[in-house]
Amino acid sequence: MTGAAEHDAPVRGALEHGPDTRTRLLGAAMRLFTERGYGKVTVRDITAAARANLAAVSYHFRDKAGLYEEVLALGLHSALEMNAEMMLPREGHSPEDRLRYYVRQYLPRIIRRDKRGGIYQLLKHEMSDPTPMARTYVRQAIMPRIEFLIEIVREMLGETASDARVQQCVMSIQAQCLFFLPDPFKNMVVGDWQPDTDERIREVADHIADFSLAGIRASAGARRGPRVRPR
Repeated sequence: MTGAAEHDAPVRGALEHGPDTRTRLLGAAMRLFTERGYGKVTVRDITAAARANLAAVSYHFRDKAGLYEEVLALGLHSALEMNAEMMLPREGHSPEDRLRYYVRQYLPRIIRRDKRGGIYQLLKHEMSDPTPMARTYVRQAIMPRIEFLIEIVREMLGETASDARVQQCVMSIQAQCLFFLPDPFKNMVVGDWQPDTDERIREVADHIADFSLAGIRASAGARRGPRVRPR
C-alpha cells in the first residue's frame, strides 16, 4: 500500500500542474467571478469548482489576483477583437459613415448576450466595486473606443471645438447605446422598448446615429453663431 501511494503521488502532482488543470481553473474562475464579482469569490470556491487543490492556483497564477488578471486578459482579448470590428479607418470613410457603422456594430453587442459574452457581466461588478485591475481594462479596451468617437466628433465640430463640447457629444452617443443594456428593472419602466430582432436593433441603431449626427451638426452650427440673412 505504501509503495502504491508513493507511486501515485507524483502522478497526482503532474495532473495538478498540467495544462488541463490550468484550463479548469480559468473556466471556473471566469464563471464564478462573472456571477459574483471578485470580492465574493474565494480561492477555495474556485478550486472546488475546478476539481483542483489549493496549491494549483499558486502554481499556475500566483494567487487569486493573478488568476483574476488572467480572466480579465481573456475578456480584454475579446474586447480588442470587437474594437477592431467596430472601427472603420479614417481613410476613405466620412465621419458620418464611421459613426453610423460603429453604432450598428456596437448596439447588437450591447443587447445580445451571445455577442456580449461574460465580460460585460464581469464589468458590471467592476463598476460597483472596482478592483486595481479595472484601470488596465479601461485603458486598453474602453478608451480606444472613446478616442475613436472623439476623433469623429472633433472632425465634425472642427479643431477649434472645446474639449468639453467634444466630450459631451461622445458621452451622449455612448449613453444612448448603453441605455439598451438588458436590465429587468428598466424593462418594467420602459416596457417593450427593448429591440429583440435584427431588424429592430438596426432601426434603433440608425435612430441613435441619426439623432447623434443631427445633434453634432446643430452643436457645430451653434458654435459658429447664427447666420445673418442678406437684406
